[in-house]
Amino acid sequence: MSETSAQPSSQRASPWAPVLRAAGLVYLALGGLTGIGWLSGNLDPALFPTGWIFPAVLLGSGALMTARRRFDLAVTLWAGLTVAIFILAALTYTDALTLGLDDPAAFDSSVIAAALGLMVLVLRPAFRD
Repeated sequence: MSETSAQPSSQRASPWAPVLRAAGLVYLALGGLTGIGWLSGNLDPALFPTGWIFPAVLLGSGALMTARRRFDLAVTLWAGLTVAIFILAALTYTDALTLGLDDPAAFDSSVIAAALGLMVLVLRPAFRD
């Protein structure tokens, strides 16, 4: 009997584990860069309307992804952030409409947050149980 078949299924290494760790490191780097940008005041508030929360979620989920732990926390962080950004974008868009303006890029930040959260969801099998 081989060693891999003797291990419980939760202990087997997923073939996606290196991809998850690499994505986690990218999220950590993006979180660091956006955090520095927020601290220096160089982040565009139209693209990042939640301020310090976006870098914090990047850093938190990046750490969880690198450690391959707690998928539920990582996906909940992204789902909550995406909903919050979408609501902020919708409020901004409707306020602009009352002034007679049309912002074609009003929901770009929502798309960015949803795409980053989708990456966590796609890599779900690589998280440890």
